[in-house]
Amino acid sequence: MPSRKDVENWKPEKLSEWATELDAKTTSYEGQLDRSVTHFRGTNWQGKAYLAAYDRFGEEHDEGYKLSQEIRDVSSALRTADSRLADERRILLGRVSDAEHDGECPVGLTVDDGWKVHAKPYTGNSDQDKKKIKERIDHHQGLIDTARSGLMTAVGEVIAGIVNASNNVRTRGDQLGSGIDTPALTKVDPAELGRKDGEDVSDGKLSDKKIAQIADRLAGTSLPPDQLAILAKGGEITVPQSTMDYLSAFYDKAGRDGLVELSDSLKANGSPQALQLRQELINNMLTLSNEKVVTRGPDGQVADRGGWNKLNSEVREMIGTRPKIGGAPDSNTRDLPDDYRAVIFGKGPIDDRHALFDYTEDMAKMGRFLNSGDPSYVPGQRLGVELERQAAHQAWILDHGGYAGYKSVGMNEPDWSTDTEHSSQDLLSVGARNHEATYALLTGHGSDELFGKGVPGQSFEHYDPKVVNSLFQHEKWDDGGKAVGSLVDWIGTDSHDVGPDGKPTVQALHARESLTRLPGIFAPLEAPQDPAHHGDQPQLHRSGGLDEAQFGRTAKAFANNPELARSLAYAMGSNIDAYVDAPNLPKTAYLPEVGEAQLQVTDANRLLFLASQSDQGRLTLEVARQSYESNVLNQAFSQHDVLPGEYAKTSLQQLASLDGRYTNAEQNALTYQDEHKIHEYNNKMQEIFEKKKAAAEIVAKLGQSSLEFTPGGDASSKVSDVLGDKATDTLISKFIPEPQKIETLYPNASQINNQGYRNFQQELINTAYDHGSRLPDNLIDGHTGRPIDLENSPTSDQTKALRMFAKDQGFEQFITDYNQTFGIEVLQGVGQYGTSLSVILTGKEK
Repeated sequence: MPSRKDVENWKPEKLSEWATELDAKTTSYEGQLDRSVTHFRGTNWQGKAYLAAYDRFGEEHDEGYKLSQEIRDVSSALRTADSRLADERRILLGRVSDAEHDGECPVGLTVDDGWKVHAKPYTGNSDQDKKKIKERIDHHQGLIDTARSGLMTAVGEVIAGIVNASNNVRTRGDQLGSGIDTPALTKVDPAELGRKDGEDVSDGKLSDKKIAQIADRLAGTSLPPDQLAILAKGGEITVPQSTMDYLSAFYDKAGRDGLVELSDSLKANGSPQALQLRQELINNMLTLSNEKVVTRGPDGQVADRGGWNKLNSEVREMIGTRPKIGGAPDSNTRDLPDDYRAVIFGKGPIDDRHALFDYTEDMAKMGRFLNSGDPSYVPGQRLGVELERQAAHQAWILDHGGYAGYKSVGMNEPDWSTDTEHSSQDLLSVGARNHEATYALLTGHGSDELFGKGVPGQSFEHYDPKVVNSLFQHEKWDDGGKAVGSLVDWIGTDSHDVGPDGKPTVQALHARESLTRLPGIFAPLEAPQDPAHHGDQPQLHRSGGLDEAQFGRTAKAFANNPELARSLAYAMGSNIDAYVDAPNLPKTAYLPEVGEAQLQVTDANRLLFLASQSDQGRLTLEVARQSYESNVLNQAFSQHDVLPGEYAKTSLQQLASLDGRYTNAEQNALTYQDEHKIHEYNNKMQEIFEKKKAAAEIVAKLGQSSLEFTPGGDASSKVSDVLGDKATDTLISKFIPEPQKIETLYPNASQINNQGYRNFQQELINTAYDHGSRLPDNLIDGHTGRPIDLENSPTSDQTKALRMFAKDQGFEQFITDYNQTFGIEVLQGVGQYGTSLSVILTGKEK
């Protein structure tokens, strides 16, 4: 996006001036054409040769005039660009002027060179004024952002118009001298051009010249950064109809295999032109798939739009078919796609085993193809849904026996699993770029058609969001959980977006609602007992609690995939308001009437526990918590109406509880990982011991049973007797000692409480110092000039001074309350031994 200074310096009228110059030169060119014919008529040449030459001169004269018309179309495109850009520029700069002359804002506003609205420096304003300032900034920022998007959309469209007109001139120029009735370029069908290029791709035989030509055409349909940003936020953009027609025909004819094979060959080629074409192939296919990419008629109404059905049928079948392998729950067909079904005669794999080799390899190629483009390009919502469901389907297969359950295969080849691991991750990486698709998958909101109803040859059942559980329970992703984490971290990114009116955008509301669905996905409940199926068993009153097995698999996946934990930490850290007021949040729910999310305390604590399973996750959460706490204290020390402690007292109890809950999540996550690592280690050592013991016993038995065949007489007999004696176990234990089991070291609640108490006091004096409050001299470090570090065992005088400072600032009672609240939270929430950790996490004893 050009800067404010750039746009202010734009002179769109220069485009019309250029058009005038072009028209003048075109008129001169037309005069030269006329003179060429007149000059020819003035010769003394006669006869048949003369007549033939005269006719040819006449033909070229006419063709030359066709070229001049194409040049005049360029002039027209330039004038249109002038008018359009001038209007959009005027609107944008008008929005800037409105912001900088806002009479409703308590202070003056400025707009910087990056189009960001800021308040001029101010002091002493009331909270009401500060709120009003923020509202006015948000209001103007929204209007400016909308105007910026309008300007960049206009830039993209006028560039496309000028480029198309210029390409017509270039093509017409190439046709001069080709004889009579060269087709009028204005009648050339972009769809026909796309079909021909697509057929060339499908054939797989492209010359370097053809590669450069197709790359150039596809580059002309690429989207500018601002339009990509609009799509990423769920907005709608407009492209020329010629772009839509060309791309639709091109991808239809190129086909699935043609695109994938060409992509691989272009990568192997490695030339700049080849790599450019490879990028454009992928990027423009995603553009074509996006329902928010539209064309408009002369009346401004939508004439056409991208979408799932614009893609080649084989591409749709490959991505959208989920075969029922091993009882996979989200299957929609019994068999693999048509091209991969075993046939005895004709084209196709000879048996199911070969079919799986072909299918898994091609699916991996498709995933690699789609995930090799520019990550700024967003697939359409339907394509995003299909990609994410396919990824979940494949993850389920990997974790439930692989492909051995497909028909009569009865085995699982390593190549199948490797290819499926890669394709699942690649497909997920692309699909998750569309946040509306992810919202649909997490919540189940969307039309039946979005979820696949009405596709010939595929069954349909109402979509259940539990389908995505397999993604979050897959034990180990090659990328550390980055792709699957993208299903979650957008919640942190989008949940606070505001529109031009200063209100949350639709995507912000969807992000908040998605947050409330995470507990049901990560920590699902058991299905309640069905009285009709429990037979003679007593009916349990408390059935339907946490599904401990599923939660255990989820926790293990978060522990093994640090990027997944970090993504959840980002979502939770960005939405502290949804769960900070624990006593007043009786249930997890999305409140559509106010557009807010709330997480019940147990649900929130389980999500915090999962988010704490990696170093990155724990750091992300702690940064978020300290920022939240710091913001409260900053506001308290920034105002001067009441004592800081009095100002902040309504929030401080929540801060203490929040600190304790975050501490518990971190400690419990570390304990959980230690328990599992130690459990695995002890089991491994015990297994080695058991095998050695069993081997020794076997040797003893062999010694007894084979005594009569062993030469050596008395010596062998004595050995056998020893090994077979009742003392064998004692001897084995002597030489193979039973392993010493490692025990888990559980956290000490008292130490945690003391640390939390010191941390808050440190934050308090740091914030006070940063806001100009005078600290007692003995609380200032003589070397750094900043508050002392309370970790370094303050003296009794320093402790007394700290207590008196807190009292003077109105924090004395709060510090006592903070210590108590934090301590109770930790005592109740941190697992101090195996049974307590199990109860805290699952509600059940070990």
